Amino acid sequence: TDGTIAAIAQSSETPEETVTPPSTAAPPEKEISAALEQDLADALNVDVNQQGLLITRTADVMTLTFPEKIMFDPGQARLKPSSEDILAKVALFIKSHADQVVEVQGYTDDTPISSARYPSNWELSVDRATQVARDLIAGGVNPEAISVKGFGEYHPVAPNRSPEEKQLNRRVEIQFSIPPLPSEQNA
Repeated sequence: TDGTIAAIAQSSETPEETVTPPSTAAPPEKEISAALEQDLADALNVDVNQQGLLITRTADVMTLTFPEKIMFDPGQARLKPSSEDILAKVALFIKSHADQVVEVQGYTDDTPISSARYPSNWELSVDRATQVARDLIAGGVNPEAISVKGFGEYHPVAPNRSPEEKQLNRRVEIQFSIPPLPSEQNA
């Protein structure tokens, strides 16, 4: 053993270090969510910004936001006929991505409403979300993949100080849960 130790000690060669450059590729989950976002934009086949639609995403949720003016008349939950085409496209997107869990959420501004049908903004917001979900189901979406929530005026995206801010808060959002990667499902 002394000879082996001496031979190692006398060696002037240093082992080569392998340096791995940092990866510039996006993590797989970001690639999946970016691809889903692009698929949704392609499925809608409209200038999203021109229509007032908004697509946002985080690592595990993609959200499609519809302003009230596209979907409903003020204080009402009956879908406008002009919303049928866009909701049909959303239904096709959902059906082509059957692994998605879809949540339809309704929101209002803080202007009080009080009618026989809607004693508060909560009822209006949940009825709007329900009408969107019903339309998606009529378009062939599996009802087991959809849930509905109404938030009323309690989750504003703007302070409600002006008509423009109130308009931003009157919306329906469709949230798509991005499925975990196969490796995450086995963990």
